Amino acid sequence: MKAIILAAGRGKRLKPFTDNNHKCLIEIGGRTLIDRCLSTLSDSGVKEIVIVVGHLKEKIIEKTGSGFKDTNIRYIINEEYERGSILSLWHARCELNDDVIILDADVLFPQELLRRLFRSDNPNSFLMDVDFRDTGEEMKLVAREGRVMEISRHLPDNLYDEVGEGVGFLKLSGRDAPLLKSALEDFIRKGIVDVDYEDVLNKLVKYCDIGYEKVEGLPWIEIDFKDDIERAEKILPQISELDKYR
Repeated sequence: MKAIILAAGRGKRLKPFTDNNHKCLIEIGGRTLIDRCLSTLSDSGVKEIVIVVGHLKEKIIEKTGSGFKDTNIRYIINEEYERGSILSLWHARCELNDDVIILDADVLFPQELLRRLFRSDNPNSFLMDVDFRDTGEEMKLVAREGRVMEISRHLPDNLYDEVGEGVGFLKLSGRDAPLLKSALEDFIRKGIVDVDYEDVLNKLVKYCDIGYEKVEGLPWIEIDFKDDIERAEKILPQISELDKYR
């Protein structure tokens, strides 16, 4: 399985820190987020990783290099990173030709999250945490009959079986990856580019069967604000303890 890591954005909500450093280079427990992510992917058996970079790309490339253990690392540059994150996924569209996992670079997580995704009986799957507090910032997955039906920051009015915060990981089969590429092409053709890539995924789930695996009870955090860094340091011992038995 190939991994596509989206690491191009500026991280405006973490300014001024992100003026001179990239969000994925934040150190938690003495190691950067991207280093921890690469290590977990490699230990999970991923042999090919593509990182989409933009803001401070030279720093990321310098820190990360072209390989990690026995995993090959390649880079795709998104020079339009100031616009919507859809363009990062658009620049990586040629990589949507095999089984793939797409993930954000600003998440601290234990290997168990990846294990649940890889072992899912669903060939296409998100990770959902139903134990969340809705502040309006979270990208929520809305599910019915085991399938994700909607992706939005807002809760829908229609009926659903379960709703939870999306972790920011998607496993997509090689059979259905071209459907995501087609959805991207539709947005670009219509000039809809100043949007989040989740807007494309929200279109995708309307005609592509994508399930989900629940991860409540597992420690993870997306780093968006300064307070998230402090919270990440606090949950790191729990993650480290889980990873000892992986």
